[in-house]
Amino acid sequence: MNPHELIARLERSRRRLEERGFNLWGVTRLEDFDGSQCREGRLLDGGPSEVSVIVLGSGGRSLWGRLREGGRLDEGRRSRHPIDDYSREVLGEEARSIREAGIPVCTIFPFDRKPIDFLSLAASAGLGRISPVAPFFLHPEYGPWVSLRGAFVLPIPLPQSGELEDFEPCATCLCPCREACPAGAGGDRGGYDIERCAVFRHEGGCESGCGVRRACTIGRDHAWSEEEEAFRHSFSLATMRRWFGLGAWRFVPESLRRRL
Repeated sequence: MNPHELIARLERSRRRLEERGFNLWGVTRLEDFDGSQCREGRLLDGGPSEVSVIVLGSGGRSLWGRLREGGRLDEGRRSRHPIDDYSREVLGEEARSIREAGIPVCTIFPFDRKPIDFLSLAASAGLGRISPVAPFFLHPEYGPWVSLRGAFVLPIPLPQSGELEDFEPCATCLCPCREACPAGAGGDRGGYDIERCAVFRHEGGCESGCGVRRACTIGRDHAWSEEEEAFRHSFSLATMRRWFGLGAWRFVPESLRRRL
């Protein structure tokens, strides 16, 4: 398959995924990402240089809307984590379709066992920036209302998206998010106390959503519905409790904390 046919084939995949709620797509080189990670966080330690990673996600209410339209949120049909299940199903189907076209590809997910730093991966792919104030990924249009759902790894060079050099969302912002946390977890830039957040939530605080996320001035028109936010928020709390336990929180690597 020549380069033009390859790009055209992947563009068709991009359009299909967008129709199914995955409206974020960015491309980075594996060596650019792996070079910034410690050994245990790399995708392919010592792998070939000409490997591309297509990072996939959803911004705004698009993905939840597809789940609602497909009846996946109906009582009796709703799985434990319908977003993860739908992501694995749809991205898996698209990966098979790409392989059938003669393009080798494998999929990775944020919820896999290996602790890949998807925030840094998405930033490398030009999808946005990691907030220096709070543990969120910020997209130029959707702000913090984004969800990184998976990635395709292909052993071929692809045009790179490149980082968003002109997007520095917190540089001139008054950062209302810093004062919005009822637990007082928001400190100086880069000083967000995620352990304090976890303890506050474990004790019953912030049941319906995150005031820090809601206070962000970017992407407010794309905020998740109350139903979606409540689901995502409750699941992240359950994940905190199941994986770590509050007593062991201080021993959890920062790269893993940022996945919550």
